[in-house]
Amino acid sequence: MSTATAPRRGLPTGSASVADKRFRRTDVRPAHRRRVLQRVWQVGRVLVVVLGLAGLGAFASTRVVGARMLAVDDVTVRGNHRLTLAEIDALIGDVRGESLLLVDLGRFRAKLLDSRWVADVTVRRVFPSVVDVRIVEREPVAVARLGQLLYLIDETGLIIDEYGPQYKDFDLPIVDGLAAPKTVDGPPIDPDRAQLTTQFLRALAPRPELLRALSQVDVSTVGNVVVLLGDDPTYLHLGDQMFLERIQTYLELTPALADREKPIDYVDLRFGNRVFLKDRT
Repeated sequence: MSTATAPRRGLPTGSASVADKRFRRTDVRPAHRRRVLQRVWQVGRVLVVVLGLAGLGAFASTRVVGARMLAVDDVTVRGNHRLTLAEIDALIGDVRGESLLLVDLGRFRAKLLDSRWVADVTVRRVFPSVVDVRIVEREPVAVARLGQLLYLIDETGLIIDEYGPQYKDFDLPIVDGLAAPKTVDGPPIDPDRAQLTTQFLRALAPRPELLRALSQVDVSTVGNVVVLLGDDPTYLHLGDQMFLERIQTYLELTPALADREKPIDYVDLRFGNRVFLKDRT
């Protein structure tokens, strides 16, 4: 009797040439690994190049900013007539020797605008080593009397400076009545009265001899400019328009008015062809 051979434990039955899939080893592909390594190497080279260029750029920019040829050696100023170079230097400080690239132009401009003489200013770099400053100064149009003090004012009523001997070359009329009502934070000069004053002075600009003849201007009453001409003690009430025409009307009446026995206190010229006189009492 033949005995059947028992299958070996742990091995599949059948042909020994058939491999069990459960015992296959991981399929490692050398070509794929090489591609991964090549990619990592390429990325690494790019990073090295980028970092190197960044370092070189930082080094180069430092050298450029600190280059001696870019050090400020001059500050040119134009447009200033009343503001002296010493006053400008005091406002902006001395930047000579600093790198032109690092000069704070905005600070320059803000400091110059702190001066009441400066209406506007432009500051720019002129390579390789110059800071160029162009100033637009305020133009005084009158001398405002506020209490016992006199002040130069521009056409907006802004106070430029206290009037003194240093401004004796200005031939400007003295204006009364410009003070604004006293408030905590309000401007010292009433803007409406300042605007009326500017309107009046502009109207007389074509007749500079009349501007020079103004000895007093009063705008205490809103809407009514009152003036004295030369040595004439007669007050002229001109209203808020047609200033030149109304002064001319008075000048034409002067010969006839000179024959009056009583001196005239004022002439009111605000009502067209009707002229009102008031004798001095």
